[in-house]
Amino acid sequence: MTPRIFRTLLVALIFTVLCVPAAQAKSAKHVVAVFYFETEGGARSYLGPVVANYMMTALAYIGKYKVVDPEKVAKVMEGSGIEEGETLPTADAVAMAKKLGAVVACRGKVTKAKSGDKYTVTVDFISTATGGVISSTSANATGEANLSKAVDRIVGLTK
Repeated sequence: MTPRIFRTLLVALIFTVLCVPAAQAKSAKHVVAVFYFETEGGARSYLGPVVANYMMTALAYIGKYKVVDPEKVAKVMEGSGIEEGETLPTADAVAMAKKLGAVVACRGKVTKAKSGDKYTVTVDFISTATGGVISSTSANATGEANLSKAVDRIVGLTK
């Protein structure tokens, strides 16, 4: 082997060792399990799953997260006896998210104001490693049609 070929192979090997892990680390996505959102204050019960679906779509759109298949989430929730619109205790969210291979559990709540057509969407992101809340955020919406905009504000797609 000539010195020139040896140097070329050595440079290629060093490049591979240094750059490939960095590229893989950059492309690694956090796996998130989004559970049905609770409804309260007179919010219609179908809004919990609808807003949870908005959240799944927004998180997938951002590109930083791999969202667990909603059918798998529904199956695990059914097996736990928790129904749509019910409060999801932190310990249950963490246990179910771990079963689904997620590192983050996302649970939320849609609350209708006592008067008018105003809603608040509140979302908790919970670490499955620690069981602690990573982030808890809320956003307001006027009318059911604008609930997706509240979710977009929560995940940072709009202001």
